[in-house]
Amino acid sequence: MSIHPSAVIHKDARIDATATVGPFAVIGANVEIGPRCVIGPQTWLDHARIGEGTRIGAGSIIGGNPQMLIWKEVPSLVRIGQNNDIRELVSIHRSKDENGVTAVGDDCMIMTNTHIGHDCAIGDNVIITTYAGLAGHVTVHNHVIIGGHAGIHQFVRLGEYAMIGGAALILQDVVPYMVAQGNPAHIRTFNMVGLKRKGFSDGARAEIKQAFKILFAKRGNLKIAKEELAALPDESGSVRKILDFINASKRGFIVGGTSRVAADA
Repeated sequence: MSIHPSAVIHKDARIDATATVGPFAVIGANVEIGPRCVIGPQTWLDHARIGEGTRIGAGSIIGGNPQMLIWKEVPSLVRIGQNNDIRELVSIHRSKDENGVTAVGDDCMIMTNTHIGHDCAIGDNVIITTYAGLAGHVTVHNHVIIGGHAGIHQFVRLGEYAMIGGAALILQDVVPYMVAQGNPAHIRTFNMVGLKRKGFSDGARAEIKQAFKILFAKRGNLKIAKEELAALPDESGSVRKILDFINASKRGFIVGGTSRVAADA
């Protein structure tokens, strides 16, 4: 274990013998740090579980209290998975609920000065770019990319492989595989380049393109659109994921500058 002598570490904190803790870090009692983690200088950690191989940059605050005007002190956590790269001055707040968890998955990059609010659930292989802000209870599915300065409203869901443009204002759900851009955001296209880079076949991308045209280009009745989606070829299962996501939406989902709720229009 490599712990700088200036670090302040509570006697009850559990730190793996292979972890590194930088100068002037402050680590509270309710912290577990896994193997090969690197905790940067001047970080503050409490109410946190940090998975193997995760790196936390200088000045970050992990496990701080939720930012709420009225909140009762309860036991809760931030749980961060394995092999994440959390850069400088990131803040991730613990859950507001008793025994609740704010969660970050595996293999994510969370860039400088970003904020993840209480009770968010971040999947695997997610990239959150500098100065992006996620309000409480946001759900980010796997392989999402969030551009710099983007703002995500509380309780919004971002579907897998979605891309959020820089400075976008996201007020409602973003359907999987789509690109949301603008303030307020609209769906610009589907994530054609990202899907190709992630190994989606020509057939899968063609199916997603057809779904995009039905939902966002035609802009017709939602009931009819869902019937058309259900009738599409779907060897990849991507169209089914889009349908399931829409049907589960509570806030509605973003379209071309307006919104549809997940019910018959």
